Order: sequence, then structure tokens, then C-alpha cells
Amino acid sequence: MNILLTHDMKPKLSDFGLFESLRMEEIRVFPDVRGTIGYMDPEYMMSNAKMSSAGDIYSFGIVILQLLSGQRVIELDLDARNQLTRKATDVNMGKRPLMDFQDPRIRGSVMISADCESMLQTAVLCISSARTARPTIDFVSEELDKAWKHTQLQMTAREDKSLLATTPTKSL
Repeated sequence: MNILLTHDMKPKLSDFGLFESLRMEEIRVFPDVRGTIGYMDPEYMMSNAKMSSAGDIYSFGIVILQLLSGQRVIELDLDARNQLTRKATDVNMGKRPLMDFQDPRIRGSVMISADCESMLQTAVLCISSARTARPTIDFVSEELDKAWKHTQLQMTAREDKSLLATTPTKSL
């Protein structure tokens, strides 16, 4: 399965179930992994390690960073990926402000800084250079779900405040 992002950063799933639709005689096994280099686990690329879920977690972390930063897939070669991951790590460690990393289109919008920081922290865990330090997909899913639920609560609270501000009051 592949996660693709459209030009306006909406996720799309692709190749889901493609393996199931092929007949066994037609399947070729390639000894090397094929994919977009900017998403590939650096540990895998350097050590000829076996593929694992940790490599998928790394790739998913890159997708999260792209969504938060607004950097497009087409721009993601090794240098761009390394700049993206360095910048994310610097922000996560407090060396740079979150605003330096955030996509200008989401700054000050519905997503509040705390949720963006939480997502950034999760993504930084995903892109850890050591496979064993990367979280499980269950952990990642839980953390992203918490951030989303918090954002939804904030959106509801903002809507409620704006409704109260525009509702006329009766005088006695």
C-alpha cells in the first residue's frame, strides 16, 4: 500500500490489495526495495537490512512531517529529506520555534500549536535513526487520534463562542 498526497495535501491510498489481484505465476520477487528514496529508511539503505514495520513507520513519519510543513513529495530527495528531518528535530528539541516548521497555510488555523507539536513529536519518534527506537503503529495511531480529538474539541469550543457572541440577548 502507498500513501499519496494530492497537490492540496489530501492523503490518498494506492495499490491497496494489488498483490491479491495478481496470480502467483505472474509475481516477480525483486531482491531490492523499490520506492521513493526520500521515504526510505536510512538504516535499511545503509546496512542492507531486512524490510520491517520499522521502515514503514519511518516512511509514515516522513508523511506526517510533510503534512505539517507543507513540503511537497516531488521536492523530497535525500537532501530535502535530511533538511526536513533536521528542522523537525531542532523544533522538537526547542532549538527553533514551531512556526519555522509549520506550513504557513495552517499557522493560526484550526489546529492549535499543542496539537501540531504533539504530531511533530510523534513524527520525530518515527524518523529515529535507530529502528528499535521507533514506536509501533498502534502508538502512532493513538497519538494522532489524541491530537485530532483535541483539535475537534477546540473547534467546537470556538464555534460555541462565536455563536454566543452573535446571539442577541433579551433585555428585561
